[in-house]
Amino acid sequence: MFSDALRAFHETFSPPFRRVLWLSLAATIIVLALFGVGLQWALGAVPQFGTPWLDTTLEWIARLFALVVLVPLVHPVISLVASLFLESIAAKVEAQDYPADAPGRDQPVLQSLWVAIRFTAVLIVVNIIALPFYLVPGINLALFWIVNGYLFGREYFELVALRHVPVAKMAELRSRHRFRIFGAGVIVAAFGTVPLLNLLAPLFATAFMVHTSKRIGLA
Repeated sequence: MFSDALRAFHETFSPPFRRVLWLSLAATIIVLALFGVGLQWALGAVPQFGTPWLDTTLEWIARLFALVVLVPLVHPVISLVASLFLESIAAKVEAQDYPADAPGRDQPVLQSLWVAIRFTAVLIVVNIIALPFYLVPGINLALFWIVNGYLFGREYFELVALRHVPVAKMAELRSRHRFRIFGAGVIVAAFGTVPLLNLLAPLFATAFMVHTSKRIGLA
């Protein structure tokens, strides 16, 4: 599994992926910048009470709350933007590393977009629910990896598997190899906690899951 992760990491920066990489990065940065502008506007709307110490305290509380809420939302935003490019990444990995296998079928654009929106919504809701536990030292990072590892493993395996097999077969494979898929998802979640590299996490995850899927016999 770790050799596949290392292979996917190298491929994320390889020439065939660079165009998709830069397009995804540019779109993600624009979306996050717009989100940041909206957040600054919201912070500016915090009411003033005319008491310096109270106004300063409320401003710091609002900024801390915004930071705590923003951190778990970064990856869902990145995932949503990158979803527009992930079929291309999967196709490139398949063609480059598994040329003897039958090529996968790209999913319809609207279907892929709907799946991405649904996945983003689940990521946001689950991470907001888990947010109080993320504030507990000692368990926060491990919990983040476990929760998001399950979600990432499930989502990226579905993305790759549905290029080759129908939904029923995909679900059967996911159930049979759930521990390997979960482990791959945890590696993706850990990758996504590294600053700057987290911007590349969906591209890395897609390439990694192609290799993982081939290991379990998906052709």
